[in-house]
Amino acid sequence: MKIRKSLAVLGASAALALGFGGVMAPSAQAHTPSPVWDRATYTQADPHTGVMRAGSAVSMPGGASAVEPNSAASLHCWNTYVSGRASVVSCSGLRWRAYVDCTDGRRYVTPSAMSDARRVVVYCPRGTRALSGGAYGR
Repeated sequence: MKIRKSLAVLGASAALALGFGGVMAPSAQAHTPSPVWDRATYTQADPHTGVMRAGSAVSMPGGASAVEPNSAASLHCWNTYVSGRASVVSCSGLRWRAYVDCTDGRRYVTPSAMSDARRVVVYCPRGTRALSGGAYGR
């Protein structure tokens, strides 16, 4: 009889513990914030090391109609394309920035100049699309 009571208490404790854990897990997941893409962002990857960085892109004065500065012959770019919200470009140079022109009439650029080889994706804010993109510098 004592064994049955002990097993019953042990079973009830286990059921409560498992039940409590089952209730907590979905609740904890429900409070996880979802990513917000309301601003222009970018990612860059170094093809040699694999190191990736991400951040917010900045709006350039003059918007999408702004003429990009002249680029020097030392800037080499390849595999440039636009898809959805993204402008993708691979470049190698001494000091350069990537940009995207979006349907909101703005041009967004990487906030700081990059050097060496990088694969960069600049994203338009949510609700807009990329019209064109590329890079400029030297």
